[in-house]
Amino acid sequence: MKKYKVGIIGYGGFGKFLHHWWSKLENVQVTAVADHGSHIKETENCRVYYDWKELLNDPEIDIVSIVTPPHLHSEMACAAMEAGKHVLLEKPLSVTEQQAEDIFRVQRKTGRVITVNHMIRYNPIINAVVDLTQNGSLGRLRHAVVNNYAQDESLPETHWFWDESMSGGIMVEHGVHFFDIINAIGGQKYTEVYGVSHKRNDLQRDRVAAMVLYSEGLIASYYHAFSGPGFFEQTTIKLVFDLARVTIEGWMPMKGHIKALVNTQSRKKLASLPKWFETKAEDFEKINDVSRPEGWGASESAGMTGRESTSVSGILYEVDQIVSGTFEIPLTKGEVYGSCVQQILADMILKIEDQDHILKITLEDAFEALKTAMLASK
Repeated sequence: MKKYKVGIIGYGGFGKFLHHWWSKLENVQVTAVADHGSHIKETENCRVYYDWKELLNDPEIDIVSIVTPPHLHSEMACAAMEAGKHVLLEKPLSVTEQQAEDIFRVQRKTGRVITVNHMIRYNPIINAVVDLTQNGSLGRLRHAVVNNYAQDESLPETHWFWDESMSGGIMVEHGVHFFDIINAIGGQKYTEVYGVSHKRNDLQRDRVAAMVLYSEGLIASYYHAFSGPGFFEQTTIKLVFDLARVTIEGWMPMKGHIKALVNTQSRKKLASLPKWFETKAEDFEKINDVSRPEGWGASESAGMTGRESTSVSGILYEVDQIVSGTFEIPLTKGEVYGSCVQQILADMILKIEDQDHILKITLEDAFEALKTAMLASK
């Protein structure tokens, strides 16, 4: 079994996190890191470079992980591929379309494998919801709401995060994760994007929101705020399907709940959700329509017996029960996060060894999320 040698450019907290989890893989060895900061002195058992270009000249390195501010991604990724390295690039792909196109051009020229670290695609909850959507168990996805309330205590005014020439802004630096998640679940392309934002001062655009219309009618709203204490950090994704209401909790999804109209087959498929626990189940025929207020009169469906279907947006679905339940990944956030970054690297290695292998997250996927984020930032 070949052991792939990895070099990490950018050795802050996340670079160290990648090193920690990748070192647990049998076919991976982190052999070098590059960073101009003092924290690189904490590194053990690997070579240290203070110039990222020197790391690219290291003949032992097979894969380069780029964990730097986004405005550096394109230059470094292109240089790494030109040096014969495969590349795992931290999100976002770039901060401009031209930079992204440069990456595509060099990839085609060199044939190197490159992907972008949208590692939430490997989260078990997201994978299960994608599968349930694709197999039709939940009906069509009509609406998605993403709310992300993040702390700003570790982001002083001088941090590069607030410099949009370096980060691309909140939607580009951070929101691309969620545009990509909804792209994966919905399987649709954006057609219209509208964005608004608030700036607390000339330097810090701290709250942003977007409304996106997709090709098959999905409408999604996104809100990201870096303007509160860590105590109130919270991320929720709410999904409205024809046959289900799903809420997912956590920036790294960890748990959630679902209420769904099901038949025998689709009810069984809900068990694909991690640690699925059904809390309630009722026969559809015994449930009255309570959408109208008292005194309105009974709906046509009220009191019907033998009811085994419902019409939603003109689509007839065969259902006979309504179930509620919870799901949860029984691990720590760090363990889930670590598993996701391990899986994306393992996926890359499969692609390196077999060019016919299809990556879970492609450059095209990352570019689609980036373009949506840039339109939302205008």
